[in-house]
Amino acid sequence: MRFIRSLAAFATTLAAASTALAQESMPPPEPIGQPTPGPVVGYLVMAILFGIIVTVSLMPSKRSHTDL
Repeated sequence: MRFIRSLAAFATTLAAASTALAQESMPPPEPIGQPTPGPVVGYLVMAILFGIIVTVSLMPSKRSHTDL
C-alpha cells in the first residue's frame, strides 16, 4: 500500500513537471498578417440577413379554402 502511494505521488509530480516543460519548449507561432474585417462588414451582413428574413416573413401565403 505504501509503495502504491509513493508511486502515485511520483506519477503526479512527473505529470505536472512534464506539462510545465512542454509549455516552455516552443513559443506560440506568430499569426500571419491577415487583415481583420471591420465592424461595418458585420453590420452589412446583419442588415442583408434582416432584410431577407423580413421579406420572406411578409410574403403572402397561398392558402386555399381547405386550410381554414
